[in-house]
Amino acid sequence: MHQLHSKVVAVPWARRLVIDAGRAARRRHAIHGLIEVDVTSARGALRRYCETTGENLSFTAFVTSCIARAVAADPTVQAYRNLRGREVTFDQVDIGLPVEVDLDGTSFAFTHVLRDAGRRTVQELSDEIRAVKADPQLSPSVHKAPWAHAYLLLPGFVRTRLLGSLHRLPRRQQALAGTVGVTAVGMFGAGGGWGIAVQLHTLSIVIGGITRRPILFQGHLVERDWLQLTISVDHDVVDGAPTARFVRRLRELLTAGDGIPRATSRRSA
Repeated sequence: MHQLHSKVVAVPWARRLVIDAGRAARRRHAIHGLIEVDVTSARGALRRYCETTGENLSFTAFVTSCIARAVAADPTVQAYRNLRGREVTFDQVDIGLPVEVDLDGTSFAFTHVLRDAGRRTVQELSDEIRAVKADPQLSPSVHKAPWAHAYLLLPGFVRTRLLGSLHRLPRRQQALAGTVGVTAVGMFGAGGGWGIAVQLHTLSIVIGGITRRPILFQGHLVERDWLQLTISVDHDVVDGAPTARFVRRLRELLTAGDGIPRATSRRSA
């Protein structure tokens, strides 16, 4: 009879943070919307820019830029309610974006915050995302690991309460995790599909996969690229009407390829 073998290892400290985040997120009253957006024109513009200039702009940076500018048009969708029951609305849009790094020999996605993303170009965001992926030490979030270790020394119920109350401390929320959460599933895999993330922000968006399928477009049957997005909001803070307006603005920006620089000439080597 064959003997079965197994391996027993300690739970990595970073994974314990994820578990705490999941427990804290259960306190949020989130509503979710799954949408698709035609990004054929945007992807074409990104390809033309790469062919002309030799630079490959990040599609994640483009989508993040559109999200930030759609939020900036009505910042109430990134409002937070403080301990006194008052709503705090930030004019600046700070995007918390998970970036995968190797941590103690284990792959882990930590949150890097793209500051003032609504006023920055797609190229600036693309350069920052790629720089942090190449060298995670460039992100201030990585240097908070000693604080995370100290936090994990607390009892589990205390940690859950602290993390669950983070959104009631808007300034601390902004400093640690940004004002809007964006998870780019496409950074870690391929193919179509939606995802629902742990709700730690008032507004959280999962950038899913891209599918290609034929549709009737301007009287002709053509293939178009469709991006799947999951939009989640904390219904304790944001109602359906501002959420719908945000989704409409976001769809318009994505469909038009807004913010992608016009390709002019190839840079000299």
